[in-house]
Amino acid sequence: MVDEKILTIKNLKKNFKKHRVLRGIDFELSKGERVVVLGPSGSGKSTFLRCINRLEEPSAGEIYFHDNLITDKNIRAMREKIGMVFQHFNLISNLTVMENLTLAPVKLKLMSQEEAEKKARDLLRHIGLLEKADAFPASLSGGQKQRVAIIRAMMMEPEILLFDEPTSALDPESIGDVLALIRELADKGMTIIIVTHEMGFAKEIASKIIFIDEGKIIEEGTPKDFFNHPKTPRVQEFLEKVL
Repeated sequence: MVDEKILTIKNLKKNFKKHRVLRGIDFELSKGERVVVLGPSGSGKSTFLRCINRLEEPSAGEIYFHDNLITDKNIRAMREKIGMVFQHFNLISNLTVMENLTLAPVKLKLMSQEEAEKKARDLLRHIGLLEKADAFPASLSGGQKQRVAIIRAMMMEPEILLFDEPTSALDPESIGDVLALIRELADKGMTIIIVTHEMGFAKEIASKIIFIDEGKIIEEGTPKDFFNHPKTPRVQEFLEKVL
């Protein structure tokens, strides 16, 4: 079967005033791939994700989604297909869990209120949080908030899900619940790019690992090759510190 390329990035650069964060990234993503992005703090990993979802506008370079240049496209329509889950959940505090889940698909006229609520209930039931449908985010634990944030992204039926360190704000017990949900999505064929510091999870879930340092991809490969046979001294040094 021929790989179906759904994302192509060419010479992506991002500057914040005089600070060069991304210095020319080339990257391709195929349908069903699970790419884990590793690298030290401040290397540009989160900015890389935010440019893909156009939460940050690239300073230079091209991003193609199904051969369409996404910087030419309506942001709202594009974000329906490229979902993002953040480190700190980003749930709307004065809306209930159900309202958080149904707001976007109803507002964007992707489904009726009734259809959205049915889908939301099904997803909440699946993750064991149906009884929290009418609760407000403040009453949820961190792990519950993050699982709700993940199914909120799934409400839009995206083709790609971006995860920006989804477990870094969680306690150890909650981390397992969130990783289990991401693992389940991966097993069902969801195309995923995830920035994480969970090395065991990276080994388990990734079909490909990319390592970003100082705004550039300096190494990529399968988990087996990356962890067992790193090619560059920089990656060798990183792995010695984190493993």
